[in-house]
Amino acid sequence: MTSLRSSPELRAGLAFLGSRLLLVITVLAMAALAGQGAVGHEWATGTWWLDRFSAWDSYHFVRIATLGYLPPGLDCCDQAYFPGYPLLMAALAPVTGGSVTGAGLLVSLVAGAVAAGLLWRLVVEDDRGGLVAARRAVLLLTLAPCGFFLVAVYTEALFLALSLGAWLLATRRRWWWAGVLAALATGVRVNGLFLAAGLVVMYAIQWHRDGRPRPRWDVLALGLPAVSVGAFMAHLHSLTGSWDAWREAEDRGWDRSIATPWTGLAQAWQALLDSPNAWLAASRAADIAAVALGVGVCVLLARQRRWPELTYLALTVGVVVCSTLWVSSPRYALTWFPAYLALATLRDGTAYRRVYAVGLGLSAVLLVAATWAVATRHWIA
Repeated sequence: MTSLRSSPELRAGLAFLGSRLLLVITVLAMAALAGQGAVGHEWATGTWWLDRFSAWDSYHFVRIATLGYLPPGLDCCDQAYFPGYPLLMAALAPVTGGSVTGAGLLVSLVAGAVAAGLLWRLVVEDDRGGLVAARRAVLLLTLAPCGFFLVAVYTEALFLALSLGAWLLATRRRWWWAGVLAALATGVRVNGLFLAAGLVVMYAIQWHRDGRPRPRWDVLALGLPAVSVGAFMAHLHSLTGSWDAWREAEDRGWDRSIATPWTGLAQAWQALLDSPNAWLAASRAADIAAVALGVGVCVLLARQRRWPELTYLALTVGVVVCSTLWVSSPRYALTWFPAYLALATLRDGTAYRRVYAVGLGLSAVLLVAATWAVATRHWIA
């Protein structure tokens, strides 16, 4: 009990874990009330309650964890997914009785709790942060509209935990460990390269403030994420003969390619207009809203002169803005931890508290709606 009192980040993590377990129960209750059974998919488990947390991208992770990349008879498009999460699923499958899907769910639950605790600590140690701001940041994460994906067999929870760990260590100037965690994050999602870019800016700022004539040896830690990506690209090359296999899979499987921002916006808007039902229309509207929110937070970060955070988020949002596919942006936003930091540390006042309360209430409503939609398979991002 004493250790819990002395470790508020642990309490934050456990509280977040409790909220995720409540979300799991809510998903199962909603699915049961809607008469939803096990999912009819070759990579579904056949266990109805476990299949509630596995869909779309999840099947790619399960297949990679089970068979590796490009097994006989399959030439696309698992190579669009980085190996970190499937490798961890395969490693932990014995813990869950051999269930790879169960291992993925376990990873998400634990990683989400770790991410919440790290977010608390990061905001507390921030120059403009503190206990009140930390509570607000964790609440924003807890009630994020797409919070279901922090308990699903998806990469968001693991990537967020690794990213926050790397960032917190970098703020403490523990660069070798920060580089290792950033490399692990890059092994989970390619966005880890954007995280690394933000860390480069943070290192440069610290170097300038120290007034050192040259960088320390720990500057080499900033190259570890590139090593992580290079190893994955080399593995895909050994299987496909192409050094560009990852991008080719993105294009072939999802028709995702580089485009001008106005082209991406036009396609996102057209997808909204062409939506065949209200759920898909709401999802497409949320895609546009999430990108707009990301751009807005980038402006806020610039005003707050948070240059490392701005670098990471601007690249992360920019790669979506400059692509032909904005789909799933609200889910991606779960990993935009600079947004929680920036919004939670705004100058306190009556107006801010009112806007924060309204925003939190709206997020809670959207979380319930989105959770019902995915629990009953009306929508999956």
